[in-house]
Amino acid sequence: MILMTGAAGPTGLSILRQLGARGANVRVLSRSEEGAERCKVVGATEAVLGDLRSAEDLKTALAGIDKVYHIGPRFQGDEYEIGVRLIDAAKAEGVSQFAFHSLVHPQCSRLLHHWQKLRVEEYLIESLVPYTILSPTMYMQNIGLEWPTILKTGIYRRFYSINIPLSVVDLDDVGEAAAIMLTEEGWTGGSFEMCSSSPLSHAEMAKVFADVTGRDIRAEQGDIDIWEAAARKRGQDDYSIEGFVKMCAHYDAYGLPGGNGKVLGMILGRIPNDYSAFADKWAAAHPAT
Repeated sequence: MILMTGAAGPTGLSILRQLGARGANVRVLSRSEEGAERCKVVGATEAVLGDLRSAEDLKTALAGIDKVYHIGPRFQGDEYEIGVRLIDAAKAEGVSQFAFHSLVHPQCSRLLHHWQKLRVEEYLIESLVPYTILSPTMYMQNIGLEWPTILKTGIYRRFYSINIPLSVVDLDDVGEAAAIMLTEEGWTGGSFEMCSSSPLSHAEMAKVFADVTGRDIRAEQGDIDIWEAAARKRGQDDYSIEGFVKMCAHYDAYGLPGGNGKVLGMILGRIPNDYSAFADKWAAAHPAT
């Protein structure tokens, strides 16, 4: 039995679909009935309602578990503490594999959510629990947040440079790779970077979608100060705002370097999807209404 945390979000659901297709038994730890139901629909065998911050809930969720797949909360100030608590509980349960969903370039300390994940990686390695670390880059599917606006206005708005290259990956490929690493032997003791082979700027991504859809679509850089003011008005916490603002500044300066698809290709046994293949698939599944 595999325990998944953070399973009700896009990443978890993608992995759950692939695990379900492989007949894996998966228990999810969910904060809500709604999230638990989403997980069951796509492949979860069981759902436990609880909180990652509760030792009792972790003990209940881990009972009888052999493997863990941990997707930590993004832009949360206590992400490291949550990871430590879960690793300790999993070690006490005697799990045979603890898979941690990290991200590319966790060494970049000015990216708060990256640095938190590096600290969790360090703790996991030194825990001596058999580990697997997955390090995907920016999801191609992130365009989904802006898709309704893109269809309405033709503008793909980002709050950092639209002309600097960023490595990207199809989340469906990540989900497939994660399922392979959880259901096949030989994947513990390693850290695996997951990228497609072709970094792109957001301006280039917009052009791909313009070509695929036949619509006038272009990327535009928004004002980060306006974003921050809106985030504060809607009550977003200081830590997550700081994390997003620092991320945008870092992307402005450096982009998101990388984009070597060989590791992911080795896991999948095929070439990872490129952005054009993703755009075809996305546009077909999310047409203008």
